[in-house]
Amino acid sequence: MEVLTYQVSVMRLVYLVIQVLVTTLLPPYDTSAIETRAEHPLPLDFLSTYGHSNWDAVYYNHLAQEGYSYEKFGAFFPLYPAMLSYLSRILAWSGLISISAAVVVVSVVLNNMLFIINSKLVYRLSKSMGGSDKQSYHAALLFSFNPASVFMSVGYTESLFCFFVLWGLIKREEESPLYFIFFTLATAVRANGLTLLFFCLYDHGILIIKSRQVIVVNMLCLVIQTVSTVAPFVYFQKHFTELYCEEPVKSVWCGSGLPYYYIQQHYWGNGLFKYWTLLQLPNFLIAAPIFLLVAMILYEWGKRHYEGDGEVRSIRERVLNLSLSFCDAGYIHIGILAMLALCTMHVQVATRFLVANCPFIMVYCVRFKGWRLWCVVVYFAVYSIVGLVVHSTFYPWT
Repeated sequence: MEVLTYQVSVMRLVYLVIQVLVTTLLPPYDTSAIETRAEHPLPLDFLSTYGHSNWDAVYYNHLAQEGYSYEKFGAFFPLYPAMLSYLSRILAWSGLISISAAVVVVSVVLNNMLFIINSKLVYRLSKSMGGSDKQSYHAALLFSFNPASVFMSVGYTESLFCFFVLWGLIKREEESPLYFIFFTLATAVRANGLTLLFFCLYDHGILIIKSRQVIVVNMLCLVIQTVSTVAPFVYFQKHFTELYCEEPVKSVWCGSGLPYYYIQQHYWGNGLFKYWTLLQLPNFLIAAPIFLLVAMILYEWGKRHYEGDGEVRSIRERVLNLSLSFCDAGYIHIGILAMLALCTMHVQVATRFLVANCPFIMVYCVRFKGWRLWCVVVYFAVYSIVGLVVHSTFYPWT
């Protein structure tokens, strides 16, 4: 484990050095992040000038400093910017760095530390899923240069969200009854933490099907887990409604009480098949490798699970045959999320969406053999480096 920590740490350092070189040598496509910097910088403000606050990071930086001053910011959940806000104020107290620069520095340090920790958690998750030491080590290394690496290194929520997801999945494999608490924290970071409820539904659904004597107990546990996981989402909707539904000016969504869905559709263009246009074909091509990878993973699982001994089984027999181990639930979960990303989201974000939500992809990938495994390694390496260059210079990426 110490060797793994050292190797991933070195890779993170090299990654940051490359980012500094890229932003120093290549002019940015969009200079809006530069224009927001302080006119009279403090001695350490230069630390925030290396492409760490592009695209969505601009919004998180604003939230950490100014809060929810614009309605469209309702798409971003509060835990991550709150952490940046508190930690950056501690750093800025020294007087050597401005608040705006401190937010960027804190986000980079926090996310890269979490990235290293997450690599170790992938190793632990792989072991809990029955992987050998070698497989688990390779899964952790694969995670260290995953195709969403750049988003886990800059001011995005992916590293923190993935941290909570990994802990929740590990505790679930260890049969801890409180694993859902980590899913609750994940929902406070990103709305798609709600999709983690699938694991709770899966666990209790299979138990109810297999053993009808414990229906009441399982239903009670499921209600508790559901309420806990949904609570951050509901609280944020209530808080945001109080901000924007006061007289005399009210937003058009105030009657619904669910600003998140309106904001996603109205400001960010998300919705069922809304992105399915010819103009977005290049973005579909960018996201194609992650969907192909998911298809390969599901194909291998389906072949193992449904072919079995060649005997034809009914749907109920197949359900009863499902294991309460993580593997079956993980495969189904990743399939659902892939369809969600393909049909309802900006498709180019599918790469980071699926890697952060389903870090067990690495565990599945190391089970490939021959050319499939090499294709995965090349895909991860290319997207990791290209993503770093393109994102750091403020060009569109996943």
